[in-house]
Amino acid sequence: MTSGSRGIFRLGTITGLGERLDRVLEAFGEHAPDIRVELAALPVRERLARLADGRLDAVFVRGGAPVIDSASAQDGDEQQRRLLWEDELVAAVPARHPLAEQPTISLAELAALPLRLTQRRHHPALVDLVLDGCRKAGFEPTPGPVFGSLQDTLAAIGSGTPMWTVVYAGNAQMMRMPRVAFVPFSDSGLRLPVELVVRGGASSRLVGLLEEAVVNHPRHPLPD
Repeated sequence: MTSGSRGIFRLGTITGLGERLDRVLEAFGEHAPDIRVELAALPVRERLARLADGRLDAVFVRGGAPVIDSASAQDGDEQQRRLLWEDELVAAVPARHPLAEQPTISLAELAALPLRLTQRRHHPALVDLVLDGCRKAGFEPTPGPVFGSLQDTLAAIGSGTPMWTVVYAGNAQMMRMPRVAFVPFSDSGLRLPVELVVRGGASSRLVGLLEEAVVNHPRHPLPD
């Protein structure tokens, strides 16, 4: 059963989509005005479970999230995965810290600062990527205060407390936080792949419109 034929396209989202999500909504409004896009911001396993049982038509996943057992999927609705892009990470540090003045930053330069990172069970791909990168740079990061939310963490960093975290570049470009500096990494490999997972019964026209919006649409500079 295709939701698009009923006037609804149900999409599971991820954090850090930035302007890509705006482009998706604009594309549907322009090219499929009869289709209402319903967004679902859920943990990755619940996202995939809802895709498998037909409650979602497509979901974004990051970092090679596992596919839900196909036995739970509806007949003829096997999941299909498509690599879309790779998300770049940037470092978030206090704006008054000397490292904030640099055009790029290496992981090794952050070794003396505590790292405030989400718990691994919430985002294993992200945590493993950052911690493995630190180890390859020659250090084991000092854990910072318990991570509550990204907003709380950035507020703490903005207060001037010496610590750092990572943010998706797409999110950083849309944030206006004068007390926090977002600095690109000079290290290679600090990227996470983003895939689109769809049900076999999802409308190919709508899936194609979604892919075109997030991958091939030209980027526009954000206003100052």
